Amino acid sequence: MSSLLSAKALKKQMREGFVNRLAGLSFFDLIEKSGRLSDRFFEWIHSHESRLRGGWIVSFCPFGNEPQINIEKEGCREPYRVGYVRIEDWNGRKMSARAARRDTPDLWEVIEPSSGIRIDQPVATLPEVSREQMHMILVPGLAFSRDGRRLGRGAGFYDRFLQDFSGALRVGVAFDEQISDLVPEEEWDERVDIILTDREIIPTNSYGDWTTHGKIIRRNQK
Repeated sequence: MSSLLSAKALKKQMREGFVNRLAGLSFFDLIEKSGRLSDRFFEWIHSHESRLRGGWIVSFCPFGNEPQINIEKEGCREPYRVGYVRIEDWNGRKMSARAARRDTPDLWEVIEPSSGIRIDQPVATLPEVSREQMHMILVPGLAFSRDGRRLGRGAGFYDRFLQDFSGALRVGVAFDEQISDLVPEEEWDERVDIILTDREIIPTNSYGDWTTHGKIIRRNQK
């Protein structure tokens, strides 16, 4: 019990530190670093284009000073299909994946689940992306370790969501400043398979399984 409490306390302390670190980024730094990250994403996609062609890549809509990654090309010229996560039940911490694009703003809505929180997400009328269709999930986080551990914001949305789509490649998305040697982990925490930053690509965990089979057959976390 003491180790569990220690992990929780450490997570809380680290969250505060990384939230402040992201908040300290200037607008110029945020845009510049996000641009480099998006360029790196498209370069990496190009090297795996045949594997991803026709599959679904589902991303997050950035919150605050999270990386403003772009996965859409002008004129829908991506080799893959694009989706985004949607919160279905805030209290139940339940999300879905919807066939959506950021370049169709009329198919988005803003929710305010609690004071000071505004989240952009696809509308409920858009089709869901099924487990069988999902190829890749882009995952935000406050911090990541080089072995794939992730520090989220503490609500548990992504841990539940990733369990529902366990065969998809999990791509952690972060700035270089968010890579940490120490990320505490509890039994319900889900790891990512590769981390994409504005400076490097870090393969972790079950990434080799994906490069061999095109999906995750067995997860090797913990």
